[in-house]
Parts: sequence; C-alpha cells; structure tokens
Amino acid sequence: MNNNLESIFIIKFSMKVIAVLLFALILSSCVNTGLGLINGIAKSGKYSVSKDISYGPHKQNKLDFYLPKTQEISATIVFFYGGCWGQCSALNKHHYLFVAEALTQQGYAVVIPDYRKYPDVKFKEIMEDAENAVLWTGQNSQKYTIENKSLFIMGHSAGAQIGAMLVANEDYLEESLLPIGGFIGLAGPYDFYPFSDDYMYQLFSSENDYYNSQPINYINGNEPPFLLIHGKNDKKVSPKNATNLSAKLSKFQVDHKLIMPEKKSHIGVLINMAKPFRKNALVLSAINDFIGKDKKALRTGH
Repeated sequence: MNNNLESIFIIKFSMKVIAVLLFALILSSCVNTGLGLINGIAKSGKYSVSKDISYGPHKQNKLDFYLPKTQEISATIVFFYGGCWGQCSALNKHHYLFVAEALTQQGYAVVIPDYRKYPDVKFKEIMEDAENAVLWTGQNSQKYTIENKSLFIMGHSAGAQIGAMLVANEDYLEESLLPIGGFIGLAGPYDFYPFSDDYMYQLFSSENDYYNSQPINYINGNEPPFLLIHGKNDKKVSPKNATNLSAKLSKFQVDHKLIMPEKKSHIGVLINMAKPFRKNALVLSAINDFIGKDKKALRTGH
C-alpha cells in the first residue's frame, strides 16, 4: 500500500471509529457529551447566526436564526427539538447546532427556538410559544431576506408533535405572513392516547383536552404536504404513530410521504443529519426532495 492510499485508509477508518464512539455516547447517558462533540464539528459550517433573539415575553422565548453563507436561500425551516416536552431532557437550542449546519448547507434559512417546558408549564403554554416563534419568523422575514420563501415546520420527537399540531390545527398560524410549505416530522408522536407515561396526563390536562393533544385528530384535508420519517427500530416512540398518521392523511388525500428506515432508532433519524453520520444522507436527501430541490445539488459535507 503506497503512502497516499495508506493515509486515505487511516482517515476513513478514523472517521468510522469517531462516528461509532459519538453514536454510542448519544445512545448512552452521555447525550450532552456526544452532542457537544457533534456540535463542535458543526461549528465549521458555512453559515451566519444571530443568537438568543427574543420572540416573546418569557425568558425562555429565545431563538437562534441561521443563514447560509455560500448559496441562495430556497426555503425557511423552523425546527422544534424534543425531550418529552421538557420532562426527560434538559437540552436546549444550542444542542442542535448540527441540525442548523446540515440544513443551511442545503440552502435553507433555519430558526431553532427554545420554549417553556413541562413541568413549569403545560402543553397549552408550550404551543403558545411555538406559535409565537413561527409568527415572529414571518414578521421578521424581510429583515432576514426570506420574505418570498416558503416556510416549513420541522421537529423531532416531541418537537415533531408540536410542529404537527401547528400545521394540522387550523387555530394556529392564522396570522402567519409566510406561506406554510409543509411539515417535516422525525420520529414524532402523533397518535399516542391513551398515554404511555403518567406525566402526560398532567402535561396535557385537563381530561377534556386529551383528545386535542393528538395531531391525528385534526387532519381534515386542508393540510399542506407532510414528510414523515420514522425508524422501524424506534423503541421510544412507536412507529405506529407515523403509519397511523399516514393512513389518516391518505384518507383525506393529503399529499405526503412516509419513510421508515429499517435500522434507524429514535435518535438515529436525527443524528443521520450530523456530519459524521451523513454518508448516505437519507434524511437530508428526503428533505431536499420534499422541499423541491434538485437531488444533484445535495451536499453531504464529505
């Protein structure tokens, strides 16, 4: 083996080892450490960011706004992260830099908001913050030169449930100044009542509101297109949430696509966007196809 081939082999082998170690950290109790390393890699991305912008009256109402540096903006994505609506995670918007890096590299403006969380507030207040973050994005679209771009709502896990509610429940986003182009849901709970965890009965209370916590119950045929990505190996949120929602969307003839990777876990569909795991670009490729970009223009960072 000559020196050049040997160097390439060592680099590729090292990246595989790093990727395996990072994924192991994320799957273990060392989530913060794993995301910290992934976000450290993402800092080298070609984007600009405005941090901790206030979008509402509460101290948690802050968002980060990312813009691509090297290509024209083709759409705007507001991304809601998960974490059991606050019950099982202390993560915040800064932990999702890798999501912003991945999406800006595809030519999207990206908004990642923090929001109030359970048990400090209940679901009604969480949705109030989510709606305000999206409305703020529309109201400030001219300032960030995105006023003529479609807006896509995206989320992972509980964030996908929040995003789906914004899109499916017509009481939300009536005053949005940007057209809603569609919804992108990664491993989301959309049809999960009766609840599997005791805290949910308090989070979504009162009892009269339990039905109203399920995005699937709002589908009526007036929704924009949906992209649902849910790993078949998801042990956290049952894949039935995605298949049930897909069936309901089909019933009402809502344009949508359901992608269910065989081996992807709950966190795997999200981490697939990070640089060390982006080799097959499954999630990014699906998002680009969904939004309408040319597949040949896909950039994977490798």
